[in-house]
Amino acid sequence: MLEPLSPAQCSSDTSRITIDEAIPRRPPSDSDPTTWSPCRKWLYTLLVGLTMFNGSFASTAPNGAGEHIVRHFALTDEEFVLVSTSFVGGCVAGPIVWAPLSEVYGRRVINLASMMLYALINIGCALAPNKAVLFVCRLLAGTFASSAFSNAAAVVTDLFAPKDRSNPMIIASLAPLLGPSVGPLFGAAVTSRLPWPFVFWLFGALGLVLEVALLCLPETYLPVIMNRGNAQSSEKANRSFMRKVLSFCIVVLGRPINMMLREPIIMCATFYLSFFFALMYIFFASWPLIFGPPGIYGLDAVHSEQALSVNLVVRVANLIPTTEPAGFTFLPLALGGVLAALVMPFCDRFYLQRFRSARSHAPEARLLSTFLVSPLVAAGLLWAGWLGRTSIPYTITMLAGLPIGAAMTLVFQGWVGYLGDCYRLYSSSAIAATVIGRSVSGATIPLATHQMHEKLGGVCYLYTMLAGLALLTTPAPFLIFHYGERLRSRSMYRTPGCS
Repeated sequence: MLEPLSPAQCSSDTSRITIDEAIPRRPPSDSDPTTWSPCRKWLYTLLVGLTMFNGSFASTAPNGAGEHIVRHFALTDEEFVLVSTSFVGGCVAGPIVWAPLSEVYGRRVINLASMMLYALINIGCALAPNKAVLFVCRLLAGTFASSAFSNAAAVVTDLFAPKDRSNPMIIASLAPLLGPSVGPLFGAAVTSRLPWPFVFWLFGALGLVLEVALLCLPETYLPVIMNRGNAQSSEKANRSFMRKVLSFCIVVLGRPINMMLREPIIMCATFYLSFFFALMYIFFASWPLIFGPPGIYGLDAVHSEQALSVNLVVRVANLIPTTEPAGFTFLPLALGGVLAALVMPFCDRFYLQRFRSARSHAPEARLLSTFLVSPLVAAGLLWAGWLGRTSIPYTITMLAGLPIGAAMTLVFQGWVGYLGDCYRLYSSSAIAATVIGRSVSGATIPLATHQMHEKLGGVCYLYTMLAGLALLTTPAPFLIFHYGERLRSRSMYRTPGCS
């Protein structure tokens, strides 16, 4: 087990922390997760990918039930946005606890505990007697669901060697995008036939199903696997309780924050991912200003001729009424993410070439997929902003989600894969640091969407401003690509073999 450093050790030498002491002895082949069969590893990857999808899916699904929730609780526009952003806000506190705990007690027990708590708290959302209780329960639901955002990618890092990690990491990159894209459609489908609380009842039921599935997931964190039956465990158990508590709080729980504040690579990754995560949630919050009842096309309110072709399949399936076609406008975002995933094998070739030429880890090659992120997001925003008008069919405008969805998949794939290669045994804390940052931005900045829309005079000007800001971030991945090796060599959490 990764034992936290004592407070005395922390005070005497806080300038450099390496993980040499945390590297386990070479395990038997059947205990090393990287030696398990590909079929087994991919099965576990898909399972943790589902937990990520579940968390991101739950963040926006209530938007599809928005009309019913607003009417029931008499919510203002800002309060309704808070239904989603409170969930994202819970993702700020969660990773501070879940990620370090997974590096001490293992991934399995943390995944099981957090998923059970997530399933139970959704009962509170369904039974909420007032909006205050709803907001608090959504905050707690986000806290428990956030375990997947740091631990799922860490499980992929545990299971696959660096040269084999690109394809399974696509699962961890697609899940945060596909979930919010189909969430509103799910919410609309449920509330078209059932009362709005059933959205949260189904969240709880899905959480229980995943809880049962996670029972099949073995421990994948190598130091915990190798520590089982360790003779030193009894000696460590004799230490004073207060000393262990102080050591745990100072070193272990503080690790994601320490990495965020003192690791230049994580600072840059946190800023970059936070910015684009905020853009994604502004996109979700502002999309109805183009397609919804208050927007340009008014698809929810007007049973237009343009919506008939889209709704034909839905009427046949009898899932969603034809008066609510706007949820389909989010689907190009998901499609763009899938298309980006098809491009990733070409980026993987570049990584393998760098890997072979360096004869060691080449983490910076992971960032190749992030080079086009800023231009793609800017193009999508300008497309949606300036083509969103009644004289242009809404089907053309909604396709602006394609480049934005592709960019979101590429940015997560590149940076999460890079952090996994750089920090390896501490990958969960490294990823958790970025989750904290992007959750803060995702929970706060979208609250100003409607005010920015009103102050700037329209969606076209709002999206133009955001596109300009996106283009300003273009140099960031190039700078890390060029100077990353030098920064890794000075890292406090330097991993042997990766510096």
